[in-house]
Amino acid sequence: MRIALIEPDLRHAEIVGRLLLAGGHACHHFAASAPFLAGAEHEFFDLLVTDAFCGDAAAEDVIARVRQLLPGLPVVALMSAPRESELVAMLQAGADDCLSKPVRGPEMLARIEALMRRAGIRRPRNRVREMFGDYAFDAGRSIVSFRGQSITLTPKELQFALLLFTNMSRPVSRAHILETVWSRRRDVRSRTLDTHASRIRTKLELRPESGYTLTPLYGYGYRLDRIPVDNPDSADKPAPTERIVETL
Repeated sequence: MRIALIEPDLRHAEIVGRLLLAGGHACHHFAASAPFLAGAEHEFFDLLVTDAFCGDAAAEDVIARVRQLLPGLPVVALMSAPRESELVAMLQAGADDCLSKPVRGPEMLARIEALMRRAGIRRPRNRVREMFGDYAFDAGRSIVSFRGQSITLTPKELQFALLLFTNMSRPVSRAHILETVWSRRRDVRSRTLDTHASRIRTKLELRPESGYTLTPLYGYGYRLDRIPVDNPDSADKPAPTERIVETL
């Protein structure tokens, strides 16, 4: 996942960044809130981790601004030996969780994973074969089988498709897609992601008539939904006539 970190303490920021990297996340550090907020509407993040003091503003004020710009962005606050009243104030300000400084790696990663689960973000499981309804994924051969046919995908198309099917009916952010499939956002243009989404839609026949829709979410990402399909045969059949049996 792509995580933004607002931390004026450069030494602690380096520690947090290494721990997040070890946990499979990408950390983008900001020494103050201003540069983060300046690009918040255009950058893509799955989570914000912020110090109680952001270098140029209190976290409570920054969180209020974040809630206006990115209402659904989960926020974790870092606090040094906080009192109960300070924890309560931070949570009431809009933080989803709080961690004591200096952070403890396993606890931080576990809390982040729990928070992302509550936010509805899931990662594809590390298995060679996966089944999602009538779609069978063979990651070893990059083949997807469905409705009597087998389609070969490129490795990145397969990872992208697996991410969508794993998060069925859940919005998946561009940040999560880019970090999961391409590892680094800087290496990939937005158009590349959209092109891959279009290819997946075509190759896997993710169309309403087939029972699926792959919807682009403007400014956020994509969502794959399974929808009911009308049976044309049943529509053509006349309704059964009622038989009345008289008893004598």
